[in-house]
Amino acid sequence: MATFIKNTDKSGKPTWQVKIRRKGFPSRTMTFPTKVQAQEWARRIEADMDTAAHPTNNNAERTTLADILIRYRDEVAPTHRGAKHELQRIGQLLREPMSQCSMAELTPGIIAHWRDDRLRTVAPGSVLREMTILRSTIKRARNEWGIDLRECPLSRVTKPKERPHRERRVSATEEAVLYEGCKRARNPYLRPAIAFALETAMRQGEIVSLEWRNVDLMRRTARLPMTKNGRSRVVPLSTRAIEILGTLPDNTERVFQGFSTYSVKHAFVRLVARVKLHDLHFHDLRHEAISRLVERGLNIMEVASVSGHQTMQMLKRYTHLRAEDVAKKLG
Repeated sequence: MATFIKNTDKSGKPTWQVKIRRKGFPSRTMTFPTKVQAQEWARRIEADMDTAAHPTNNNAERTTLADILIRYRDEVAPTHRGAKHELQRIGQLLREPMSQCSMAELTPGIIAHWRDDRLRTVAPGSVLREMTILRSTIKRARNEWGIDLRECPLSRVTKPKERPHRERRVSATEEAVLYEGCKRARNPYLRPAIAFALETAMRQGEIVSLEWRNVDLMRRTARLPMTKNGRSRVVPLSTRAIEILGTLPDNTERVFQGFSTYSVKHAFVRLVARVKLHDLHFHDLRHEAISRLVERGLNIMEVASVSGHQTMQMLKRYTHLRAEDVAKKLG
């Protein structure tokens, strides 16, 4: 039977400690910020005991969430292309109180409480990405590291709803304002980088990493050896894109030698603030470029060959046609 004891933590906030003792099972003790959470955990553990499904002597009892997060951080995350961001998210998860729970104690209720707490300070998209790390870590632990769990506790935790996808378009007037503002920019690569993004639909990182050895001016193509989805891509270059490249020095390794991923981002943020445009991100240039390709008459497969999207659903998210332009075609 479960016993509930009300205490206070070091900051003076109330906590509830629950103890479960039953013959034939190891005693269990856990502390929660509310009595409701403590009762939920107790009901779940006792139900498992009733069906003899409660783990009595396995690694789930002796291994904490922090233990498997650290192992995932050290062994798995470094093999991924997005390792830098994964390591940051794992670091955040390790700072959460739930990371000290054993894997046997980690219930959907505990994870749901963490989710709700995180949503008070970060966007739903950030929480979703952290949940993805949790799910991948627990899956690896169950499948390969000997952690005996009947199910992943995340399977019964509702995902937060992401904010609506951006539909920001860049008007011809705004484009002209950006170019005018670039005249006062410290980096001469900013204007051609903006124009190249609008012409090729390349991502910020793809533009910054583009090397001259992968540019074929005769065939009018630019090869990207590694893209976000882990595949290479050959981007066809328009006449305008070729003209932009012609304004850049070709005696450097990278085409946009004067930029790093972060410097172009911050330069663009400063530019937008200086010319007083509202809610415009560098990534919106990719949205605009893709929408313009569709408006110029390219079919979906042709647009996908430029943008690199693997599914039509993802491409649809990036294509936002102006209703007035569609109306003109209707006659």
